[in-house]
Amino acid sequence: MSTKFHNEGLAHEVEYPALNDYHGHPNYLKVYITLLLLFGISLVASYLNNFLLMVTIVFLVSTLKALLVINYFMHLKWEPIPLQIIIYMALFALAALIIGVYFDVTVVPRDVYTP
Repeated sequence: MSTKFHNEGLAHEVEYPALNDYHGHPNYLKVYITLLLLFGISLVASYLNNFLLMVTIVFLVSTLKALLVINYFMHLKWEPIPLQIIIYMALFALAALIIGVYFDVTVVPRDVYTP
């Protein structure tokens, strides 16, 4: 058996380094302040008297916050386009599931039906 170690992937990286892979650091402070502002919007929306409007605003703001975290903190913004499409399709399917199940788990007033 040969004791010589072959790692062609590493040799390729040494010969042709991925110089264009580094995208730099995003402005984390700007993203953090944006997340705080969005949190403030959802907090103010929780005091609305209209329940449907409040839930809509809170879900939209939480979706925006999740997209910011995924794009900047998890660096999805700099990934290849096919991977981004797969992740966003999975998130869309999750959102469709949550919206579809929401009406099944909401509270039904009991005074409508009396046995």
